[in-house]
Amino acid sequence: MIEICKKYDCVGCGACISACNKRAIFMHPDSLGFLYPVIDQKRCVDCGLCVKSCFNNHKPTFIEPLKTCVGHVLKVEEQVTSTSGGLASVFMREIINNEGVVYGCSGENAHEVKHIRIENIDDVNKLKGSKYVQSFMGLTCNSVVQDLKANRTVLFIGTPCQVAGLKAYLKGKEYDNLFMVDFVCHGVPSQQILNDAIDAKVADNGNLRLVNRVKEGGKESKYTLRLLKEGKIAYDQAYPSMGYITGFLSGLYYRENCYQCQFARRERVSDITLGDFWDRHDDVKGLNNKKDGLSMIMVNTENGKKLMSMCKDSCELVEWDYEDFIKRNGQLKQPIRRHPKRDQFEELYCSKGFQSAIKESLRGDLNRIRKIILFNLIDSTLSTIPIIKIIYKQLKLIK
Repeated sequence: MIEICKKYDCVGCGACISACNKRAIFMHPDSLGFLYPVIDQKRCVDCGLCVKSCFNNHKPTFIEPLKTCVGHVLKVEEQVTSTSGGLASVFMREIINNEGVVYGCSGENAHEVKHIRIENIDDVNKLKGSKYVQSFMGLTCNSVVQDLKANRTVLFIGTPCQVAGLKAYLKGKEYDNLFMVDFVCHGVPSQQILNDAIDAKVADNGNLRLVNRVKEGGKESKYTLRLLKEGKIAYDQAYPSMGYITGFLSGLYYRENCYQCQFARRERVSDITLGDFWDRHDDVKGLNNKKDGLSMIMVNTENGKKLMSMCKDSCELVEWDYEDFIKRNGQLKQPIRRHPKRDQFEELYCSKGFQSAIKESLRGDLNRIRKIILFNLIDSTLSTIPIIKIIYKQLKLIK
């Protein structure tokens, strides 16, 4: 009997499903709803293609970035409707305008967050924004290859492990017409947990669009579980609260593999890595509209440099020290810690459901989180005072 990889090494990227010519592999949920591959032995012919397609059996190639910068798109409308600086939107539009195709995560159906293929500019909005849940890949890897073989330019956007899954499926073959973009990832909850959180709060929950980051009134984007129905807000629960978004940011119910993630490191696997850049101390100079959100950008490969060059007229950038990125973002150093009540949450979730499980498991977290938010607010406010700004700069020089 074939074992594709050890269960808790599996990231659910779906490369093995795409690799199987006999369609003998399907994804089966565990008690928390995380999907793992199961082989139908009646269809399996022991060809081993699934094993060969799994990056856990072939160490991924990690790359130190060639160039790092901070920036945002030039179009303000694009910027304010994006999670941070809007660079992913620029990449998507550039590829589609050159008759290419884009693969990315869509939250158009909050109950079925998944990777989709688009080739129409009007569909870019389907992929915009953060979705704090694991997207279903299905046969995406197979579809990407079909487009590459048809000489279409392809942009793939996903988590680092999804990029690594696609690269493993390609068996190391390089394509000049393939651009891969990942982002600094904290970890992923399951679709089942998200669905339970939604169903507990919204009675009439058909056709809901998922939004997890919101910019309003020129302020820093906030974390939320917002659900839209026909363009109107059906539910909105902002962080911190006793709910899904706080559990996510606390690392309470990530996929088990996320707590030992091999991609939470300074070296990257994609052509370009994107992340949030919070400029709370007004460190960034030379950008015209940083108030509406900034991205940190890691250009990792020559292909990544090529994509950035294609988009140079659509964005504004300043070079930045990579070591500063790493200081600002823990997931460029190590995985998020496993929440001390992760096991308790799982036990309660299976016996009493999501609402009871999160209420009990997050009880001690909220006060700590609110203190951190208050400290950050005070810190940001003080940093606007001229004399305090000078002191901050002197402290940085000492460091």
